Amino acid sequence: MPDKDLRFSENSNISIPLRNLISMIALTGLSVWLYFGIIERLTFLEHDLAMTKIEVEENDNWIDDWQPPESVQESIVRMREIEMQLKLLEQKVAIYTETVE
Repeated sequence: MPDKDLRFSENSNISIPLRNLISMIALTGLSVWLYFGIIERLTFLEHDLAMTKIEVEENDNWIDDWQPPESVQESIVRMREIEMQLKLLEQKVAIYTETVE
């Protein structure tokens, strides 16, 4: 193989088949389109995640700050009193049945 020197100058010519040039341009265009498509999707998902996080925090704050209405709180207190009275009556019935037997 003969040893050739590679020399570049302003007058150097490069030839490439037109079909290869068009293929390279198309591949570059496709790569750029795919890259920006992926970036757009990632940006959308990050935004969606941020909005979901805000909504979850708002719901969490609402749950933490929620108080049942006054009527419900009163009903709970009355129900506890009824449960205590029922337990007391059950004890009295148990004591009465023990003394009768």
